[in-house]
Amino acid sequence: MAPKAKKAKKTKEELEAERAAAEEAARLAEEERLRLEEEERQRLAELEAQRQELLGQLLAKDKERCSKEKDEAQPLLASLRAERARATEQAHQDWEWERYLSCTHVPHPCNAKLVAAFKAALAADAAAGTGTLPEALVSCGGAYRLIDDGRMFVAGARLAGDAARRASLAADAADAHALVGARLDGATARLLAFADEHSGEKGEINVGAEAAGFGLAVWVNTSKNPRMKVVEMPSINMVVDIPKQIALASVAMRCVRRPKDEFFNECTNEYMALGGVLYADLLSLPPPARNVATWTVRPVTPLSSQVHRVPYPIPPAGADPLTFRSEEEPPPLGFTLPFDASSVVLGSTPLTVGWWEAETKSWSTKGMSGVSFKPDGQLSFQSTRMGALAVLGVRGACLPYRRWYVRPAGGRGGPAAHVTLDIGGPALLSFECGEGGVSLSASASEAWPPLAPLVGRRMHPGVLLAELSARGLHLLPDARDAERARVVPKDAVVEAAMCEQLAMLAGVCLIARARWNQAAAPDECIARVSEVLDWEEGGRTEQHHAERVFTKEREDGEKRVLSVMARGTRGFAFVDALDKRDVPPSLPGHESVEAVAACMETVYGEVHDNLFALLAGPEYTNEELAAGPLPARLRISEDGLAAARTTSALLSEAVSQLLQLLRVFSFS
Repeated sequence: MAPKAKKAKKTKEELEAERAAAEEAARLAEEERLRLEEEERQRLAELEAQRQELLGQLLAKDKERCSKEKDEAQPLLASLRAERARATEQAHQDWEWERYLSCTHVPHPCNAKLVAAFKAALAADAAAGTGTLPEALVSCGGAYRLIDDGRMFVAGARLAGDAARRASLAADAADAHALVGARLDGATARLLAFADEHSGEKGEINVGAEAAGFGLAVWVNTSKNPRMKVVEMPSINMVVDIPKQIALASVAMRCVRRPKDEFFNECTNEYMALGGVLYADLLSLPPPARNVATWTVRPVTPLSSQVHRVPYPIPPAGADPLTFRSEEEPPPLGFTLPFDASSVVLGSTPLTVGWWEAETKSWSTKGMSGVSFKPDGQLSFQSTRMGALAVLGVRGACLPYRRWYVRPAGGRGGPAAHVTLDIGGPALLSFECGEGGVSLSASASEAWPPLAPLVGRRMHPGVLLAELSARGLHLLPDARDAERARVVPKDAVVEAAMCEQLAMLAGVCLIARARWNQAAAPDECIARVSEVLDWEEGGRTEQHHAERVFTKEREDGEKRVLSVMARGTRGFAFVDALDKRDVPPSLPGHESVEAVAACMETVYGEVHDNLFALLAGPEYTNEELAAGPLPARLRISEDGLAAARTTSALLSEAVSQLLQLLRVFSFS
């Protein structure tokens, strides 16, 4: 095999020529790339200019249309506002007259000057520890009356988006809770300072009282008997099993039942207290009084006017009670007390009991055991923790709403409507809305007996929902509940506008939840609407009628179902978003020239100022669409629109407020 010929080396001139050729090719390629990029940039700039021009035309047309429709709606809206303002003023006058007749000393919750004076007086009484124990409990009841009276105004501030007023009322409520605690501490300190006056025949000290929904009992360990295992507190019908550590300690034990959950607004986990809160504390004893001849000498110390809580487990001698942490789980205390299960909706069996963990601002079930509830109403449990203890419910157990409906009652344009929710309970929860407010339907007491006292009682929607929350059905959701409910909250302004518009149809249309509402953007809300036309036959306005109509979802005929959407703050539009669709609706967009052009042609891109204008029918600038089936489908009758315009202003306000407070678009 012949040897390979050696490749001749390139000369310096050849290498230089190749380098120059490569550089030239690279330069030409870069110029070509830049030329193509510039052409593409110019093309995109031209398209963007065309898009902006078309979009400007579209928005100008929408603005012109909405401006005209807004002007046309102003007389109706002004009339509604005036009538609602008169009714609100009258309702407030009636409410204040009832308060006047009740001869209450509790100030109006919106009178800042009187509220401040009331809180100052309560703080002074707390510091002085004046009055008997029952009198102290009654004054605490007055503080809770202030909270209850403020619920209607809290709801009003929430509906109006008045954050400052809402924060002010919340601060007053927090102050009231704190003053209740201070008042109870002051009364307890005085009781302990004069404990010898409450000594029984055998030297035992066990005193208490019940009043205004509160119960307080104090036991003083005078015997330090290691065989003592049970402390009975007959004044509040309660028994506590104590461990040896407490039986041998020179302490007092106080148990307080408070009817409200002061931790509700600050709780960071999913729990809320049901049926009030039990506070169990160990307290230091003040120096005992001494009898000298005919005199009684009582040492005056800080414990004469305030209490000092002893942590449990009790720190050993010399340990700092603020930093002491036991390495072992302490022996549990046993509690047996009455629990009124007829006043709250219990969501779990067996019951869940927990303690308030101040560091994490949450309820914890760690260290709780032996929970039992007997038919005679006695609740028993064991706890290795003291402090605030409560039966717990899940705050968002009713969320998200599976379904919701609005349906007329009392004939076309009548003075009443029903709002019905599916909260995953034994039955649908129905509200009756009318000119005097909102009440629970009778069916609620059958499914949830604890709600029976609320049936038929007309009140402000916010007050009714607060009452339901206190009874275990929390239907006033906020941002804390969104994650657990796995929903994305809607923009509050858009949601409120949608609720207000739909409420004005409550006298003539069936309205229901839309499956694809959560698939829409946070500033978009979707609902389904079906006009009721067969009024001569009584109207298909019963619950089973609504369920059948929205299950079948006919797209033509008298019982057809329409999907309407609030598109941010721009206005309202039709949307092809019936529940039977397999995929979320594809909304007309503005992302390209073609999209804007299509938006100008389709009725689903046509935005109107209000639902009255939308449901009167689209403009149909596209001749092909105008000749199709949509003109007869995407509208309700002129008679229906006329009846909707004359629907009671107070009814539509009640429906709107209820829907807004329920947040049906955010939590369904």
